[in-house]
This record gives sequence, structure tokens and C-alpha cells, in this order.
Amino acid sequence: MKRLLVCLAFAFTPLTAAASPELANQWGNEASDLRERTATMIASIDMGLQAEMDDTYELDVYRFANTSAGLGVWIDQTEGPKDLGCIFRGMRAEADTQLGNLDDMSDPLTTRETLRRLSTMFADAEMIADAAQRRAPTPGLANKTHTHSCPANLDAAMRALR
Repeated sequence: MKRLLVCLAFAFTPLTAAASPELANQWGNEASDLRERTATMIASIDMGLQAEMDDTYELDVYRFANTSAGLGVWIDQTEGPKDLGCIFRGMRAEADTQLGNLDDMSDPLTTRETLRRLSTMFADAEMIADAAQRRAPTPGLANKTHTHSCPANLDAAMRALR
């Protein structure tokens, strides 16, 4: 079932070439919706109930992660603020990590912590979306030797540290 959801997510994930201030706005709106849905699940756990997570929640978090990666590439390719590209890539990695943690929801405390981390990230994403729209990169304004504060390929960077 998860493989089917992943395939569907690719179908609904915007392509990097389409990344723009408008996509950053949509991404921020999605983060707001996800934050609210996540807060509802946390409240359920706090009341001693099971967190109700439908299939679309995981798909939406996965799509959020992929859009984050696309926005990071957009910032890099248009020589935008290097911190934004790094933040977008970090949100991609965090969303992927927390999605993996949601596979086992048998422990309410662990589930609550995972949802709390996601909720915090979504709240941060709302602010980052505003910054990305206001500070949208303008090609040609950045130094051509522009380096990024974090690697575009996180896996390669992690292998290099071992």
C-alpha cells in the first residue's frame, strides 16, 4: 500500500522547473494545513485516544518533503539566499525521517514526539514560505562562485563524514 502511495505522490509532486514564489506560497499553505491536522492528532493522544491518521496525511507529508527539495533546488539554481536552500533540504530530510518514525505508532509517547517534531517543522515552514516569497532569487545578482551552506546531496555529505 505504501508503494502505491509513493507512486501517487510522485504524480502529484510539482517538478523543480515549476518552482517559484507561487509554489513557495502553496507549500506554506500546505504546511499550515498539515500543522493543524498534526495538532489535532497530538490533542487526541493527549486525551488518551488513538491518533487518527488517514492515508492522505502521510501522502501529504511526503509531497511536502518533495516540494521542499524542489524549492531547495530552485533557490540554488537561481542563486538565491543560500540559507533558504539549506533550510528546504533540511525540511526534506526531517519530513522523511519523521515519516519513517510514523510506521510504528504502537507507542503513544513516541508517536506524540514524532507528531510534535512535524508540527514544529510545519510552523517553521509557514515562516520560511513567507521569506522565500519576499526574498525570491533573482538570477545574475549572486556571485557566480556562490557556495551553499549545506550540501545539495545530503546522502553524499553523510557518506563523506563517515
